Amino acid sequence: MMKRTVKGRLSAKGKGKDKKKKKTHKPLINRRHKGIIQINVPYFKWKLRIFWKFVLLSLFGWFIVINHFEHYSVKNTLQKCDWQRWETWSNDNNGNPVDSHKVALFADPQILDNYSYPNRPWIVNYITKVLVDHYHIRNWKYVQYHLNPQTNFFLGDLFDGGRNWDDEYWLQEYKRFNQIFPKKPNTKTVMSLPGNHDIGFGDTVVESSLKRFATYFGPTSSSIDVGNHTFVLVDTISLSDRTNPNVSSVPQEFLDNWVKEPHPYPRIMLTHVPLHRDPAVQTCGPERESNKLFPMQKGLQYQTVIDSDISQMVLSKVQPDFVFSGDDHDYCHVKHSYNTPINTIGQSEEITVKSCAMNMGISKPAIQLVSLYNDGRNTGKPTIQTQICYLPDPFQPIWAYIITAIINFVALIWYLIKFDKVKGSRLHGSYNDKDELPLPVSADDKSEKSKNRKKQLKLLMNDVNVNLNVIVNLLGFIFMYYYKYI
Repeated sequence: MMKRTVKGRLSAKGKGKDKKKKKTHKPLINRRHKGIIQINVPYFKWKLRIFWKFVLLSLFGWFIVINHFEHYSVKNTLQKCDWQRWETWSNDNNGNPVDSHKVALFADPQILDNYSYPNRPWIVNYITKVLVDHYHIRNWKYVQYHLNPQTNFFLGDLFDGGRNWDDEYWLQEYKRFNQIFPKKPNTKTVMSLPGNHDIGFGDTVVESSLKRFATYFGPTSSSIDVGNHTFVLVDTISLSDRTNPNVSSVPQEFLDNWVKEPHPYPRIMLTHVPLHRDPAVQTCGPERESNKLFPMQKGLQYQTVIDSDISQMVLSKVQPDFVFSGDDHDYCHVKHSYNTPINTIGQSEEITVKSCAMNMGISKPAIQLVSLYNDGRNTGKPTIQTQICYLPDPFQPIWAYIITAIINFVALIWYLIKFDKVKGSRLHGSYNDKDELPLPVSADDKSEKSKNRKKQLKLLMNDVNVNLNVIVNLLGFIFMYYYKYI
């Protein structure tokens, strides 16, 4: 009997131990309440609660916001530039709309490099470069596949510091530039006009940088027939070099040969730096953002206008109907007068095209659209129509994402607090293990209440941290889908 009793007691004691062991064993993932996935980390004694319903709802809200600003907003903005909205060509003899040739002009993309903002922390430079590159990539894609121009011209300043780079870094940035602005099949894209950020200006043109630019992008001064019109690209930057004939002789020779050949089509001249003007008389018009007069300045490797004598010489030789320039980043529309070789007065209009970049000191980046129609009948009617096309607001999405992040953060805290109040407090809720419930405390025991409040706050912050990390990490995949070039 004694043995049996001892054995029974021992057996009962063993069962108690087994029961206790089972009680302390916790599954890695525990779902004791709908809407929560609780992950137990035994070694650290952590309990990570993921409120998956709230997480999914947050991601859905983020997707709507991101998709709106990265897709619908861009498409809707560029639809306002649709050719049919502003072209005013008369119908042909059969009453059908004419088939005009469509051209898009891009000025001063000036893609950022590692040296653009040397005083900023590297992480700020990296984020800025990602945002600016993405703005270019997204807009280029939508312009090419929704507006669908047949020809694209870049008006210089492709890079920010290309004139100073060594060959290795320049080639790396050249490849990056072509990733940002990939050439569309069956569409002519001309990038051979240099800017002062690409090669320098005038007497400070870096000859090696000029030759490198021409090697990869093509002759810096050239003419191209497009849509029964002749585009004349003049490297007025190199032409402004008065000390190095190796630099200035190339565009000068091009112009001298140009006047010797017949050119039956209407002419459109492209230059990076605007031609000389009197800002007080030749005002820029209402599309210009700045209220100040067009600047007349010069400095190290830059000059805001081409010298008067060179401007007159170029106009006299090319005799363009229209001139398009870049460099200033803001819009300006003026008219020029010049003396022709036969002692008559010629007239040309010049439009300085706004920068297409988001970081060039203007709030409304834009491109310039040009519609060409020349049926060869020489009726005396204009054959060129042009329209400014504003790109999407570059900063509106950033502010929208910041506001969405703040709302999401506040909503998460509100949801967690409300959940515990409705479903049960953290200290007494059914989702906690019973062996971890605190002992009842007196209502008058302020120290115990303070401990409980601290514990509740600690658990709340833990839940906020866990769920915020889950949302941010999953949100990264959504942004990676839209920000494909990082």
